[in-house]
Amino acid sequence: MKKVVIPSLHLFLFLITFIVNSCTKLASDFDANSSVEEIIKNANEAFDKRDYTRAAEIYLKVEELYPYSDSSREALVKAINSYHVGSKFNELRKTSKKYLDLYPKDKNASFAKYMVGMSYFDQIIDVERDQGATRDSIREFSELIKLYPKSKYALKAKRNITIAKSQLAGQEVAVGRYYLERNNPLSAINRFKTVIDYHKSTPYYPEALFRSIEGYAMLGINHKVKGYVKVLKKEFPNSEWNSLALNLMKEYGFKVD
Repeated sequence: MKKVVIPSLHLFLFLITFIVNSCTKLASDFDANSSVEEIIKNANEAFDKRDYTRAAEIYLKVEELYPYSDSSREALVKAINSYHVGSKFNELRKTSKKYLDLYPKDKNASFAKYMVGMSYFDQIIDVERDQGATRDSIREFSELIKLYPKSKYALKAKRNITIAKSQLAGQEVAVGRYYLERNNPLSAINRFKTVIDYHKSTPYYPEALFRSIEGYAMLGINHKVKGYVKVLKKEFPNSEWNSLALNLMKEYGFKVD
């Protein structure tokens, strides 16, 4: 009786991988003999498989091989979207800027500008860390609003600016708290003043008022303490920060009006 040989699991997986990879096309597989339809079809397939980087790279071959065509513009937009979904922020920024350089007045230009902003916005991290990406996103979204005020992306940009500014305010308050904890009220007050002067619409504004009261109380500057208590009481009478401020006044022996 002839012995049946069963291939090992590793060999089986290798064969499956080889078959799959042999059917997978890369951007480098396309040249001047490739049609737009063929390139787009393969890019769409890569996107559907959630291979977003490969999809974007294949879409970009259309722009390389058929520049300044309608198909090229459409493929660039799809490449931008692919990089965004795939969280490839540097590539997203580069491709979006390329689109703007080529087609600054095209119907999709505002979308490309929005994606430049999103390449920073999607990298915004917690308020305890450096906020460079936050500031960059505000700059790009502000430029979008100026350049394309009637675009649907202008409204989205405004919403994102609000979020980004709240993030900046949060960082200022976090750093201010740090200084207070280390008995450095002057440096803390400067941080809170930035929020009070420039970020009144953020959720961190009432806390900045209270922390300023803490700082001035530590310094014994009575008129500043009373001034900020009045503002807090007037603008946020029912907030926890107002209650904390009144308790702090009593603790430091200030008269509560």
